[in-house]
This record gives sequence, structure tokens and C-alpha cells, in this order.
Amino acid sequence: MPTPVIVCAGEALWDVLPRGEFIGGAPFNVASHAARIGARALLLTRLGNDARGERALALATANGVDTTLVQRDATLATGEARAVLDASGSAHYGFLTPAAWDALVASPAALAAVAAADAFVHGTLGARDARAREAIAQLGTVARWRVFDPNLRPPFYSRELVEAGLHGAGLLKLNEDECALLAGWYGTAATPEALQPELGRRFGVHSVCVTLGAEGAKLHWQGQWHAQPGVATTVADTVGAGDSFLAMLVTALLAGVSPAVALERAARLASFVASQPGAVPAYEPARFVA
Repeated sequence: MPTPVIVCAGEALWDVLPRGEFIGGAPFNVASHAARIGARALLLTRLGNDARGERALALATANGVDTTLVQRDATLATGEARAVLDASGSAHYGFLTPAAWDALVASPAALAAVAAADAFVHGTLGARDARAREAIAQLGTVARWRVFDPNLRPPFYSRELVEAGLHGAGLLKLNEDECALLAGWYGTAATPEALQPELGRRFGVHSVCVTLGAEGAKLHWQGQWHAQPGVATTVADTVGAGDSFLAMLVTALLAGVSPAVALERAARLASFVASQPGAVPAYEPARFVA
């Protein structure tokens, strides 16, 4: 199979944790994991002309990510999220606003890259500003396969913003809290099986994957449900675990791997990432693609 080409658009930022600063943002993390496991991953974001921007570019390159679409901003600073971990290892964030990613532009180069890519991955945080929101909307219109991971971060989302991403999504990835939120909006039971038909009817969502924490994950793909049990782990922190899951799932599906095997690989990688500090810990890809 040809190498999958994936464009990940939106925020790139520094997570400021008690133990130090770590580069992150869902698009950065997804691109980094996708590149590591064999995709050609392009990061489409905007960084400040500052030291953090330079470090982010260097780290993306070191992770194997194609940074030719990364934009620089002379006025706004590279993004920052100050994270606090709760007793379970889950992170809660306060974000620098505005940040360079808020001024993302749908450049001719970006439009051409998205049109040629196998997948275009985006969420809601990267579209919190009207400028970036318009850019991502333009990019979505030329995408062959649009993957929407809302990755909700209060207060930077609205029902309107989420529904813009839902319309015509080729693959929707939710966590269990997001599944419950959407189920409440649309009057269904808070289960993947109940929510999926309603999203298909309302928005034309083609496929849905819901991660369920320790209970594993479920994927609705080409009319069939696939279930993956949870993979036991000792959690260090959950930062980036969902991003690694999505990177593996999308890369494997594009590579022609069966849905069940793609889901199992995604669960194993996410479990490992949750057991390590940071969003993109070191690992041997063969451990998770065998």
C-alpha cells in the first residue's frame, strides 16, 4: 500500500506542567505519532517568531513530521497551555489567548496539500478564533476524507462550532464525555450505538469511533460495529493518549488494515502513551504495528 498522507491542522502549543514544558496540541501530537508509525504527516499550524516557535519546529522535524505548511506570525506568540494534573492523571488547561495558531491562513499551498492528502484531521480548539475557523472550513471543503476529533476544551467551543465539524465528517472520534454531551444535545442514550445513527441522519457522519477509557473503544465502520476491550496500564498522565489513538487508527485504516486490528493497535498505543509522561514518549513503532 502507498504511504498514507495525513494533514493535521490547528493548534500547536507548549504544555506547561509542574515538571516542565512539553510541546503539544492535538494536531502536533497526532502528526508526530502518525509520522512515527509510517505515515507522511504534515502539520498545518501557525507559530510565533519566538524561541518556542523555533523549538516546536525543531521537535516536529525530529519526530519525522513535514513542517513545510507551518506558518509564522510576527505579532502573536506561540501557543501555551498551563496544565494541572488531577489525582487520576487527567489534565485541565488554561490557554494563552490569542495565540499564533488563531491567525491560521488557508494558503494556496495548504489548500493544495489538503486536496492531495488521504486525510485531513482537525478539532475545535484550533478553530476557536474566527480567522482560523474560516481557514479550517475552507480547507475542509477540498479534503478527500475529513477526520473530526472535537477534543473539547472549555470555554473554547460551542454547539455551533461542533456541528460545523460534524457536517459530512468522514470519521468522527469522540471520548466518552463528548459522546454523552452530544447524546444530550440530540436526545439519544449516551452510548455509541444510540448516538451514531442520529449523527448519520442529522449530519451525514460516515464513521464514528468512541474511546471509553478503561472500557476500551468502539468503532462503527462501513456499517458494522467493532469493539476493543481496554488495555490495562498504570497511568502516568493522559496527555496525548487520545491523540496517539487517533493517529494509529487513521494511519492503519488508510494502510488497509482491518477495522478490528486498527482499533486494537490504537488501543495498545494509547495505553502505552498514558503510562508515560508527555504526549509523544519514545517507543519503537514495530511494537504496536506487529
